[in-house]
Amino acid sequence: MAPKLKIDPPLLNSACPWSTTLEDIKALYDSPHTGAVTIRTSLLEGFSHDDSIHQYLFFTPGKTIPSKPPKGEDSKPTSKSAPSEPISTLNTLGYSPLTLSEYLGIINEIVGQRHLGTDTPTKKPFILSVAGTPDEIAMAYALIANAAEMDEDLRLAMEVNLSCPNLKDAPPPAYDPAQLAEYMEAISDSKSTYRGRMAGPESVPKVGIKLPPYTYVSQFENVVAAMRKAVSTEPGEGCVLDFITCTNTLGSSLLLDSDLNPVLNSEAGTGIGGLAGAALHPLALGNVATFRRLLDQHDETTGVAIIGVGGVEDKAGFERMRKVGAQAVACASALGRYGVAVFERITKGD
Repeated sequence: MAPKLKIDPPLLNSACPWSTTLEDIKALYDSPHTGAVTIRTSLLEGFSHDDSIHQYLFFTPGKTIPSKPPKGEDSKPTSKSAPSEPISTLNTLGYSPLTLSEYLGIINEIVGQRHLGTDTPTKKPFILSVAGTPDEIAMAYALIANAAEMDEDLRLAMEVNLSCPNLKDAPPPAYDPAQLAEYMEAISDSKSTYRGRMAGPESVPKVGIKLPPYTYVSQFENVVAAMRKAVSTEPGEGCVLDFITCTNTLGSSLLLDSDLNPVLNSEAGTGIGGLAGAALHPLALGNVATFRRLLDQHDETTGVAIIGVGGVEDKAGFERMRKVGAQAVACASALGRYGVAVFERITKGD
């Protein structure tokens, strides 16, 4: 079965703080080195972001963090940092303060400029990362599908974030097989509803799920089993998912400063958050490799693409991800560290 998702070149950003604003998204869209743009995870009604609670930090694994270090953009390594120095991030972020509808408006504005002949002439896919209950995900798909139906210039996909580790009393649904099944059912129903209304199969917005890092085989097998049960009613199409994104940040991670206090604040007040960047890379590679092997064992799932994420910031990291089965490779921490220029850096091997 041929892969269901086409991203060319196979390089993009993952949902992150650096894909939040119109300026962020337009810069990613205009880069000739990105094959798609992923929007920061949004909710139908927006998220109450609070800078005093929802934070992030760049750091070098194995090095002591000074007392009261700069956070957010102020924590980004300077140009004096050694280029080969491995950089990771820890974050206690939630979702975007902008709503899904606001992001659809931003996309319309960016793509609309194409008609004026002023910007990127190619049609590049936008992946809208969303979160919420299964019913809210169904509503989100309806908004995205309606937007795609109204403007044939929009190439839209939906990524359901089932893996944010930072929300108090809201553990990632992707760790729970019962919850995962509920989301798969909502996705299946949504795609079935809109299939008959769209111009053709290719115009139906693609759907994927963003998964957390898994650490033992039964976790991977539970996900693949849920995917095998969620089969499209369309003959020969297989699983209703077009792609999976793995991995999100590794939760339950903590940094202490030189005074042995938590470096970041968090909703729970513990400073525990999600780990990303260089420290996550080996686990991310293992997740991509394991999922590719398991997905390829079954006719229903062999066509599901994988977007590999985790610690890629150069051409070698990109090639490692591709080698283990990622159809496309995405960056977050490296985007925050280097800006949009990181995609040229990866492409050319600088």
